[in-house]
Amino acid sequence: MTTSSNARAERLPRGVWSSTAIGMSAGAIGWLASGAISTVTFSYPRLDQLTALALGAITGAGILGAREFRQRRSPGFGAAAGSMLGGIGALTGASLIAFTHADVSPRWFVIERVLTWLLTAAGSATFLGLFVSGRRRQWLRETMLIAGIGGLTAGAIFSLPGASEAWQAIACIWFGGAVAFAVAGPELWHAYAVVEMAPPKGRKWNPLLMREWPLDDSASLSLGEAQVACQQGRVALYPPAGGLVANGHSVREPRLLDANVLLLVGRARYHIQLLRAP
Repeated sequence: MTTSSNARAERLPRGVWSSTAIGMSAGAIGWLASGAISTVTFSYPRLDQLTALALGAITGAGILGAREFRQRRSPGFGAAAGSMLGGIGALTGASLIAFTHADVSPRWFVIERVLTWLLTAAGSATFLGLFVSGRRRQWLRETMLIAGIGGLTAGAIFSLPGASEAWQAIACIWFGGAVAFAVAGPELWHAYAVVEMAPPKGRKWNPLLMREWPLDDSASLSLGEAQVACQQGRVALYPPAGGLVANGHSVREPRLLDANVLLLVGRARYHIQLLRAP
């Protein structure tokens, strides 16, 4: 096998930003749903729980549905699982405050609101992270921490004085983006490589239509008749019998990769982004 000689990439995989954008859009939809819920008279604890349930379910459906779409799996199953896990996680987090709610001073009421957002985001992201990360505890810790910080920020935005409807909308959008970033990030930035299907030549990248797969150790991925595999952190390319084009050069023999590469396999184009050294 031969190797190439360029530097590895340092930017985050595009799927992180694509997921974040979808999460923010889902957060906006969740804000609209929360507006409908608030028209019904509930106590503050019940209103918090129902709002958290709706926001978490809608955001979770968008995050996991989009992830399954990017990896060419079942978007419908991902959306259903995301709705259930995101909603239950958000409800669990919000309930930790709702069950202890009491009449407090205005200052403590604001603190209570911020903590509710923090726990809602952390709970929703953690439950969604179980679907993505499985038993990888480091990934789950990162997911919980990032989402918690995002929820804390969303709670602070929500509590700002003045145009409450505008702040609520921004808080929900921030919530969705933070949860999506927390759930999608660890799976991608901890991978040894990320394989992305590039758009046809002449077309622009579309974050809503992208296809992307993380490549972990001992994993392989078929790209048409070609294959890319990772063993002990080393990423290898196995071209088909007729060869392929890599960075403009014909490749007919297997080779190890130590740099990003653009592949042309038949009419399909794939971009392999190396993220970690073996």
